[in-house]
Amino acid sequence: MILLNGSPNNQIDIADRGLQYGDGCYTTMLACHGKVQALTRHIARLMSNTDALSIEVTNWQEIESWIQQVARETASDEKSVIKVLISRGVGGRGYSPTGCTSPNVVVSSHAYPSSYDAWKEKGIKTILLETRLGLSPLAGIKHLNRLEQVLIKREVEDRGADDGIVCDLNGNLVETSASNIFWRKDRTLFTPDLTLSGVEGTMRRQIIESATECGYQVDIVSAKPDVLWDADEVFITNAVMGIVPIRCIERTNYSDFDASRVLTLRLNA
Repeated sequence: MILLNGSPNNQIDIADRGLQYGDGCYTTMLACHGKVQALTRHIARLMSNTDALSIEVTNWQEIESWIQQVARETASDEKSVIKVLISRGVGGRGYSPTGCTSPNVVVSSHAYPSSYDAWKEKGIKTILLETRLGLSPLAGIKHLNRLEQVLIKREVEDRGADDGIVCDLNGNLVETSASNIFWRKDRTLFTPDLTLSGVEGTMRRQIIESATECGYQVDIVSAKPDVLWDADEVFITNAVMGIVPIRCIERTNYSDFDASRVLTLRLNA
C-alpha cells in the first residue's frame, strides 16, 4: 500500500525536489501484525531531520494516522516494513527552495526481508569496504541522497558478503551499508562518533539506553577498524532487523561465537 499525502497514489510529480535533488528525509520502521514499533522515536527523528533541513512540516498528527493506516493493512503479516518519506515538495528548476511550502509525504508498506531472522540467529559474515563515506554537515540525518549507500551495497554484493563495514575519509569506523555498528570489550560498549559522517539510527539510541540500564559503560568514539579484532562481541543494528551479531569480519572469526554473545542475547531478550 502507498499513500501520497494521505491518498492512495503511486505516482509523484517529476518536479518533486526529492527526485530532483534528494531534498528530504525518510525513516524505515518495523511493524508487527500491523503495529508499528518505536513509532514515537521515528516521528521524533523525522521532526528533527525536517527541522535540520528547514522543511516546514506541521501536520504530524495526520502523518502518524497515515502511518497507522498503512500499517493496519499489513496486520495479517507477522512482520512488515513501513517507510515514510518526506520531500520538500514540488519546485522549479534550480537549487533554491524558495516557494516550496507544501512538502510531499509518502507512506508505503513492504515485505520483511526473509534473511533477517536467520542473521539474528546465526550471525553474519562482513568485510571491510574500500568505499568511504564523505565528511558532511548533514551527518546523522537520514536524508534522501543515498548515493554513497548505493555504491557501498554494490561493493558488498560484488564481494559476496552479507554486509560491509565502512569508514569515513579519515579511516574512522562509521557504520555498515544500512546499520549502526557496536563492539563490546569487557563491560564497555563502543559505537562510532557520527558527528562528521553516517546516519544516527533510532535503534542506535535505544541500544545505548538499554546497555546503560544493563550496567554497561557506553563510549562514543572515533576509532580505526583494528579495534574490532580485539573485541569480545560485535553487532549491528537498525530498526527493521533489530540486533544482528557479526560472526566474521574478513578472515577474522570470533572464537566461541555463541558464548561471546553476552550483550547481544541480553538486549534481544
